[in-house]
Amino acid sequence: MNFDEIKNKASEVLEQHHEQVDAGIDRAAEFVAGRFGHEEQVKSVAEKAKDILPGGE
Repeated sequence: MNFDEIKNKASEVLEQHHEQVDAGIDRAAEFVAGRFGHEEQVKSVAEKAKDILPGGE
């Protein structure tokens, strides 16, 4: 399996399960913000991450 095949498969999985991925990003962002503060910056990065992933809006 080459890199392009792996990348395409990962993209397919992310598109199919984007709601779970988004929820995971939100949970990670909450953890980081709770642990280190900077809630607005963490929230901004989380939203940008969700936007660039396949299936993001």
